[in-house]
Amino acid sequence: MIPSHLSVSSTVSTYSVDLDCDVGIVGAGMVGSTLAVALGQAGIRVALIESRDLGQGVGPDGRASALALGTARILERLGVWPLMQSWGVSPIHRIQVSDGESPLVAQLRREMIQAPALGYIVENQITQKALLQRIRECPSVTVLSPAQVQGFSARPDHMQVELSQEGSRHTLRTAVLVGADGARSQLREWAGIPVSRWGYGQVCIVSTLTHELPHAQVAYERFQPSGPFAILPTPDPHRSCVVWTARQSDRERLMSLPEEEFLQAIQPSFGSQLGALLAASPRACYEPQRSHAQTYIGSRLALVGDAAHTTHPVGGQGVNLGMRDVAALTALLIEAKTTGRDPGAPALLQAYERCRRPENELVLFGTDTANRLFSNRNGLLLILRRLGLWSLDSLPLLKPALMRQAMGIRPQQPQLQQLPSLSHPEPLPTPV
Repeated sequence: MIPSHLSVSSTVSTYSVDLDCDVGIVGAGMVGSTLAVALGQAGIRVALIESRDLGQGVGPDGRASALALGTARILERLGVWPLMQSWGVSPIHRIQVSDGESPLVAQLRREMIQAPALGYIVENQITQKALLQRIRECPSVTVLSPAQVQGFSARPDHMQVELSQEGSRHTLRTAVLVGADGARSQLREWAGIPVSRWGYGQVCIVSTLTHELPHAQVAYERFQPSGPFAILPTPDPHRSCVVWTARQSDRERLMSLPEEEFLQAIQPSFGSQLGALLAASPRACYEPQRSHAQTYIGSRLALVGDAAHTTHPVGGQGVNLGMRDVAALTALLIEAKTTGRDPGAPALLQAYERCRRPENELVLFGTDTANRLFSNRNGLLLILRRLGLWSLDSLPLLKPALMRQAMGIRPQQPQLQQLPSLSHPEPLPTPV
């Protein structure tokens, strides 16, 4: 049985329509690919549509994500996690949270909730490669790549999707279409779903730094007037990924600095706990935004991940919210399969939105508030946030509850391991 908060009360009759697939997924990023694996392993017919050429594999792009323990469990349930571990993941055993120059520090340790790790830092290409390998093992998943959606229209019993692939036009008939096509979702725009969105006048500069001392699997979240500064451990004990939130006006200067000058500029924020900074990888830069779709659903349409919501990177919640979207939608689509119901029925899609919107709104509000509260020099707010840090580190019941929420392991949060119908593929050998 699926969790009660995901159940659908409906008198929909048995759904029996001859379609090309049950679920069409647009976007083969981490979230869309995870949904394809989960549904494919349950025997649901899936068409995964991606504009990139996946036949060429997934190359490195220098980006990494902080995957919460709950996300790791979802990927483990799908047989993806063993592959990722063999290729390189870095567990976080402790997180140290501080504000500016204050000596007050909040410590979050895995022992506080008897967990193997608080989360994991993983290169995005590793996650994508492992998911793609599992997708290729699912006979019920068809990958259309490179392919572009040209339009779609909802019919009474299916969604009709117009595609272009290798210069030819095709029509795909699916019971439900899922938009996993990112923050600038074309599907969301075509469906006419409004989005509330704002930026912060900030940029996030990402680089991997080589340092003198080992990181000992410790992550640091430091708040400073320009924004949060994160230090995240990589599989190499002498390298850490940094996400430096700076003012937008400083973007050009910081991105153009020679490596040695960049290391000098970042040293005061990085601190001396890991010794001297020795080298920096090429920098990437993006502008953080908070966005939220007015609804996650349309006629035979559902949005997941960044297509539905984006958040400030403080706390590393973005991709993890998308993975919980996947777990919730998977539960409902498997229930539809086992009961013979229409996977694109309004009642099912409404149940998905009821499940996911409250938590996503809470996290978006929390990350937005944390960034605004800490990214300033206001004296009153300085007192309030340091009182908050003291409370976090001093109240024994508050800290574990917040940690479980952020890690996606509270019982109320969708967790794929609750679904007995998924298969347990054996781990594959590491490619040479």
